[in-house]
Amino acid sequence: MKNTKKVSNNTKWLIILAVVVAILALATFSIWRVRYAPTGQRMSIKEYYGISGDGAALFVNGKQIKKDGKAAAKVSDGHFYIELSSLKSSIDDGYVYDSTEQILRYTTDKEVISVNKGDTYYTSGRTKSDLKEKIIITGTSDKPYVAVDFVKKFTDIKIKTAKDPERIVVEKAGYKKKVTTLKNNTQARRFGGPKSKILADVKRGTEATVIESYGKWVKILTADGIEGCVMSSTIDVAKPATVANSLPERSFKHIKMDGKVNILWHQVTNRTANTSVNHVLSNAKGVNVISPTWFRVSDNKGSISDIASLDYVKAAHDKGVQVWGLVSNFENKGIDSTLLLNKTSSRDNLINNLIGKAISYDLDGINVDFEQIQTDAKDGYSEFIKELSLKCKKNDIVLSVDNYPPTNSSAHYNRKVQAQYADYCIVMAYDEHYQTNGPGSNSSLDFVKKAVKNTLKEVPKSRLILALPFYAKVWTTKNDAMTVKSIAMKNISSYLKENNVQETWDDSTGQNYAEFSKGGAKIQLWSEDEKSLSLKLQVMKSNDLAGVAFWKEGFEDSSIWNVIGNYTK
Repeated sequence: MKNTKKVSNNTKWLIILAVVVAILALATFSIWRVRYAPTGQRMSIKEYYGISGDGAALFVNGKQIKKDGKAAAKVSDGHFYIELSSLKSSIDDGYVYDSTEQILRYTTDKEVISVNKGDTYYTSGRTKSDLKEKIIITGTSDKPYVAVDFVKKFTDIKIKTAKDPERIVVEKAGYKKKVTTLKNNTQARRFGGPKSKILADVKRGTEATVIESYGKWVKILTADGIEGCVMSSTIDVAKPATVANSLPERSFKHIKMDGKVNILWHQVTNRTANTSVNHVLSNAKGVNVISPTWFRVSDNKGSISDIASLDYVKAAHDKGVQVWGLVSNFENKGIDSTLLLNKTSSRDNLINNLIGKAISYDLDGINVDFEQIQTDAKDGYSEFIKELSLKCKKNDIVLSVDNYPPTNSSAHYNRKVQAQYADYCIVMAYDEHYQTNGPGSNSSLDFVKKAVKNTLKEVPKSRLILALPFYAKVWTTKNDAMTVKSIAMKNISSYLKENNVQETWDDSTGQNYAEFSKGGAKIQLWSEDEKSLSLKLQVMKSNDLAGVAFWKEGFEDSSIWNVIGNYTK
């Protein structure tokens, strides 16, 4: 007879063991699920993109662009728009908006495009083009938006838009990326990892760009603007690709002189001084361009005063010398470069006045010498150079632009734009030291070399002209007070003799240096002479620049022209 009590006990323990195993299995599964099982929780992709209301997400070359932490694009009346400052900073800086007159300008290599806020059409000269009832510029005066359909007509980009949520994907021509295709249906998650919330479902066959790789996970941006992380195993091997050009390549044409350019700036302060032109050119051997200081901006509406002379131009032409009339903005202290250049009507007036003067006086060129331009006038100044250059080309007028040596404080002069549109860019390699930064050379050799080297980063050598000084500066320091004055090159020798001073050569500046005491003051002078200018001219020659320019006529020693001639043949 079996021991039923023993069987009963065994069964009991088997049941207890089974329960314990089940509990452990359930606990293990629960722990695994908490730690490793993919979550099904979702996050609103609108929230992830940071868009609300009429906002739209904007992606440029795989990166989402935001303005003050918010959407940089929007939808209005069913059409997509990009906020202007984001358009300029991330896509194309060429769009210039006048918030006062509410006019948008965009200049290509051949035409100036103009749009008034609220219009559905744009103009180029007298040609009017309609955008099929789409308003081109919307928003407020301080935060305008530009229609995507307008932008893609002039900026070389590939654009795709999508809804729910509203989004714009922009890829600029030349953008290098890694493209892939989804092998399986999957979910795009906020971060890499199965516990990250789901942003969107992505179907097999979807094309995408790989933005970042995290090993088992990759961050992708689909062609229609869904961003998120997917497992690496769900995508094909990424292949490199480059966004092709969709618009014709721009061709900037320039007027160039044969051989080296040799410019002499002629400071003319009244009409009577124009009669000296024959004498000036007789002394200045080898000069092929003379640039008289004839034109001055006289108000913030673009008016110009002039002291030009047709007889002067004829006399120069009879000697085979071109005349590039100089226009300046700094004689009238009331000129505000922001008001002058950013306001469309004032800029147009200035350009038309300059072209009118150039035609009426039979000028060969215009030399723009705008200095102390405010940073806020950056866009207006660049647009001024662009628009002026196109009108100069139509009238066979050479456009040259004067520039400081490159520094952070002058970056807004935008030499890269100048180099595209102007025929010549001139770097003024002098005024190295001012009263604010203490005694020193007016134009040391290293300063000249650095000015040329840094300018060549943005301006091609074939259109860069090196401007050099026919003057030095005398520094006087007494009782911690300092004064400085200019001295013409031709007067330096007599000045040293009068003070019984002998110069010594200074290798660090590439100049002769003199120092002496007078009346309890310390006097310092870094001279400009044949030797120092020869070293600077060698910088022009060794860099194969377009030529040289000199400020100013009448300051030079007559012997210097033979030296200059050796470098400008």
